[in-house]
Amino acid sequence: MSGPAATVDAVNTLQGWCRVRAGRVLAAASLTLVAACGSSVAPAGSTASSPAAPIRGGDVLPSPVALPQASASAARASAAAFSASDGTRPTLAQLQQGHLMLVFFGYTHCPDVCPTTMASLGVALRSAPADVQQAVRVVFVTSDPYRDKPAALKAWLSNFDAGLPQPFLGLTAPATQILAAAGALGVPLVPTGKNPDGSTSYDHGTQVLAFQNGVAKVLWLAATTPQDYTHDLTTLVRDPASVHA
Repeated sequence: MSGPAATVDAVNTLQGWCRVRAGRVLAAASLTLVAACGSSVAPAGSTASSPAAPIRGGDVLPSPVALPQASASAARASAAAFSASDGTRPTLAQLQQGHLMLVFFGYTHCPDVCPTTMASLGVALRSAPADVQQAVRVVFVTSDPYRDKPAALKAWLSNFDAGLPQPFLGLTAPATQILAAAGALGVPLVPTGKNPDGSTSYDHGTQVLAFQNGVAKVLWLAATTPQDYTHDLTTLVRDPASVHA
């Protein structure tokens, strides 16, 4: 991304949230709510990445986002273990060890933003060099724990990770834990009430965060192309020191 227009588009995209509402997405532009959730995206009129920067499709964060640690009492819920689609009980910090971990919050009944993002990551990784495929771990944290059980997450994610050495991993937990984790990472995730069918409506951010060594320095927004993901992930795996605000 480069230039004021691209920055405005990026911020506007982040302000567009998905709402789980009987399987459809409603767009809602709300700068106040995004800011209240602690998003670290650069404000309109500025850009974290310059045209000469090594990151092409995403934004380098002016302040890195740290993963919650189990030793931090204030972040106890956000650092707790999740139920994973592979049958394990990992924390986000454990999953990141030894990997470039991409974290996205969404839900399997989402008709557009969530499957499009996962599909783009799948295409990008299949186009990436073998060492990048091995290094990158994609983690999908559900914002709809009432419907997205581990088996459902595994089946849904298998639509996007075919042929990759690192299967996409889905995580679920009690809603309070998911909300705590999202808040700790600066991802907007807000329950909006019950639907007539008993399901819960949520608003959630559309950013993908890239974690290395316990912190995220880069995020991508909706509509990032597979080609830009491939370029940026290769840079982060092979030359992470070149990425700085």
